[in-house]
Amino acid sequence: MENLEGLFKKFVYTGVGLVALTKDRLQKTIDEMVKEDKISENEGKKMVTDFFKNTESKKNELEDQLKKVVDKAVSKFKYASSSSLEELANRIKVLEQLLKK
Repeated sequence: MENLEGLFKKFVYTGVGLVALTKDRLQKTIDEMVKEDKISENEGKKMVTDFFKNTESKKNELEDQLKKVVDKAVSKFKYASSSSLEELANRIKVLEQLLKK
């Protein structure tokens, strides 16, 4: 389970890094285009805004898809819930106390 969680985190961090890198490159390209009068400053701002809106939308879609995949994978494993483990720990304590007597 920890490996799956670690893999998921690495995937998310990689995605965040790619978005940051893309944003930086996009911003530089737009700045150059504005400087060269190929586009207006307002057009450049709109492009960046649209990029972030689209990125946020895609991020949400990706999170939903990854959650479904993780939930499906986790459901295939049979593992004890934390409440079951806690109940067993309590039973062991009671048995240990009975054995001491």
